Amino acid sequence: MIFFGTGSANLDSVKTRNITCQHCNNQDTIYINIYRRHAHVFWIPIFPIGKSGTSYCTHCKETLSSKQMPEALKIQYKNIKGEAKGPIWQFSGLLVLALLIAFGVYSSGKDKENTQRYLSEPVMGDIYEYKADNGNYSTMRLEKVTTDSLYLSLNDYEIPKKSRLYKIDKAENYSEITYGYSKNEISQMQIEGVIFDINRD
Repeated sequence: MIFFGTGSANLDSVKTRNITCQHCNNQDTIYINIYRRHAHVFWIPIFPIGKSGTSYCTHCKETLSSKQMPEALKIQYKNIKGEAKGPIWQFSGLLVLALLIAFGVYSSGKDKENTQRYLSEPVMGDIYEYKADNGNYSTMRLEKVTTDSLYLSLNDYEIPKKSRLYKIDKAENYSEITYGYSKNEISQMQIEGVIFDINRD
């Protein structure tokens, strides 16, 4: 379940000049408070939505929204709102997202690089993840390597999601019977996407 919503942060609180409170008739007692709303996911700010504000009289405590402000006060409100700068942390979610994407791209590239290296330099115990003809996913374990062939034992179990292969990759699940494949056959299976990953401890 994803928790998302909106929040707000106070950007600035500025005392107005030459403004008389319409409620108590005191001058220079009104402050403009500016807020900026932001969207968040799991309470991590992702991006700002917009700015708003209110006026507040320190003498009579009257608070007005921008729509309720008299024209002279509204002019100062618009100027203060335009100059108010938001905190950098309201973009922190975007930074986290960018870092996750960069890490994902790096990990994907590194994983492909390792797969190619493991394919050209096979070692006993390597786990080959593959897609079965019925659309399920399973694994093979490399048991023996010769000059031109690989001998693998098949996992007795299959699973419908490749992201869950770790659940069946257990020593007791591999058959004692091994099947021989030429190195060219294994390379072709990888090119065709039948074998999509190779893991090594």
